[in-house]
Amino acid sequence: MKIRTIQISGFRKILKATINMEDDITVIAGANNSGKTSIVELFNYVFNSKGGLCCDDFPVYESQEWCTAVFSYFQTQFNQGNEKEDLIENILGTIMPSENPENEMRLAPIEVMIQVDYNPASDDIRNFADYIMELDPDNSSFYFIYRFELDKDLLRKSLDSEYEKLRNRFDKLVGDADKDAEGIRIIKEMLIHMYTGSCKDAAYFSDKTYSNIVPMDLASFRALFNYQNIMAGRTLDDGNSDRTRILSKNMIDIASQEENWKTLIQSLPDKIKQSIEDEQIQQEVRKASIETLGKTIEQISKTNGGQAGNITIDMVVTDEAVQSLLKSITSAKYQVDDFFLKESSQGLGYSNLIFIHLQLEKYRKTIDPLLVNFFVIEEPEAHMHPQMQNVFSQYLFAYYSKESAMQGFVTTHSHEVVRNSRISQLRVLRQVKPFECCLYDLHRFIDEVIKPNQELKDLIEFYDGFYAINFPDIIFADKVILYEGDTERMLIKNALLSERFEALRNQYISFVQVGGAYAINYKPILDYLNIKSLIITDLDFDADAETESDVVQSLSTNATINAFAKEALKESEPTVQVLYSLKDNMKHVAIKNICLAFQGINDHYARTLEEAMLAKRYNMSALDTKTRKEWTRLRKNDKLKFVIPQKVVSCSIRTIVHHTSKNKTDFMYSVILNKLVDAMLPNYIEEGLMWLTD
Repeated sequence: MKIRTIQISGFRKILKATINMEDDITVIAGANNSGKTSIVELFNYVFNSKGGLCCDDFPVYESQEWCTAVFSYFQTQFNQGNEKEDLIENILGTIMPSENPENEMRLAPIEVMIQVDYNPASDDIRNFADYIMELDPDNSSFYFIYRFELDKDLLRKSLDSEYEKLRNRFDKLVGDADKDAEGIRIIKEMLIHMYTGSCKDAAYFSDKTYSNIVPMDLASFRALFNYQNIMAGRTLDDGNSDRTRILSKNMIDIASQEENWKTLIQSLPDKIKQSIEDEQIQQEVRKASIETLGKTIEQISKTNGGQAGNITIDMVVTDEAVQSLLKSITSAKYQVDDFFLKESSQGLGYSNLIFIHLQLEKYRKTIDPLLVNFFVIEEPEAHMHPQMQNVFSQYLFAYYSKESAMQGFVTTHSHEVVRNSRISQLRVLRQVKPFECCLYDLHRFIDEVIKPNQELKDLIEFYDGFYAINFPDIIFADKVILYEGDTERMLIKNALLSERFEALRNQYISFVQVGGAYAINYKPILDYLNIKSLIITDLDFDADAETESDVVQSLSTNATINAFAKEALKESEPTVQVLYSLKDNMKHVAIKNICLAFQGINDHYARTLEEAMLAKRYNMSALDTKTRKEWTRLRKNDKLKFVIPQKVVSCSIRTIVHHTSKNKTDFMYSVILNKLVDAMLPNYIEEGLMWLTD
């Protein structure tokens, strides 16, 4: 049996999300503060009752809106001077009306809807049989709902117990917005705490629409899942003391689950007890401690009528005590040649790797075919350097694939973990607002966006080929810049150091190198993930166009520019004049969340980055010429490295750039080292970066 889908609503930043689970391992990837830990903590409570839900678990905006909405009503009720019982009933009738429930003033419950699939031919569903709601023979699923919602009786009790506190707070309000601000804040805080304190969790089984529901015992619901997790904040030894010996203790735990363990230690308690008796340890303890207490106990007994009694000791040696002893005396060692090193000697990364393996092995021995076996690891990459992350994530995916009875769920912000996963395994969490995140399912992206579209089918092979190279950078980015070559990257990175791009610099910007012919292939995934992105590319019109007339009549050979033009203008082969007009009319050539930056009329008829930079620096058209002597003087003054043809009297920027084509990197270094980036930043790149900043 496997979990097929988990639908979450109304929990912290997750207003609504559907997690479609893979049979082996599902990866939730996201940047820091994107909601990954929230999901794990919710699973801990839903499946294992770890922790407890509170006011902070309801979405922030919804909680604030509710407080604002009910505050005025509460204030009116208290100001009217109603009797306590009447006031409570009035409030209950407004928040949870018996009639017209559509007018209720409740927060939406925190809700988790779970679909569990089973194989009718091989799975034993005896534990689940009582929860069948779908009678369709082709339906082999169970449906469950977990809810944390307001309870009317609990709310009545809360109102009764908090009545005096609320009355005192409302009585202190004077009707002045400034003076009452702090008092109102405190009252609203009291109201939301009272609300969540009046909520309780419940479980249901249902039909596939989750509309026909039947209550079930919460403990019975949780008993259907063999759930275990490893949180990111795990304790590991990295000091000299080896105090916790986490690895050693886990090794004993694994051994204790072997079939022959009980046989091995069956006689140990009696042997240990016999040794204690033979060495007269118990008698020695009595002599050293109890007998010295005799006079004290005798004096104390006089104060309570001689009822103190006599103190004695007895040593009880149980199987549990023996296991505890073994844990305390067992110490994992690393053998390197003839040296034995302590558990902490290999660092946190190595300890973390071994710890996770031991936890998985412990869990594997508890797998129950009658239950849903579900194991969660939060950020397995903790404390590991990239190469170790890479190796361990490969091992982790292989481990889950071998254990067909175990279903895995991993959260990560590691590029290496993402690289080693399949694109179909990835679910991406992205923060879309300050207190709201959104889940993007890349399995659905392939199945529902790419495969059905005849024009996009070839992208599957492209994504498979470039997935490990570029996708991890895109997934974790706030914004993306796609560029053509190393010189563009050098220029952009240095341009971002300017104060005007400080806001952009403070975000996580992913740089993706891709030629103009392939940049368009990234548009579907960038659209799907809703990532604001800038594609910087060259206009690439006919290199032989030597006059302005020839330039504006020529065509661009850039596939990405032509694809954008086709979508914006319904014209697949626009002339340069049409593209210039497109830039002028749109200000930014942007479709949805993607902006295309290429040379425009303000870039002086340039067709490449280097042409645009020189044209801006010397305020001239890329087609105009200067004498060789003039170019030599300009190059010397600016200390730039570009090639001037030898056997010419005069030449254009285009000619110079052509002769510098093998020395582009040297040219860009000279621009950067001589602090000319701002002065030579082409207009089209500057405009694109400003768009990306907004």
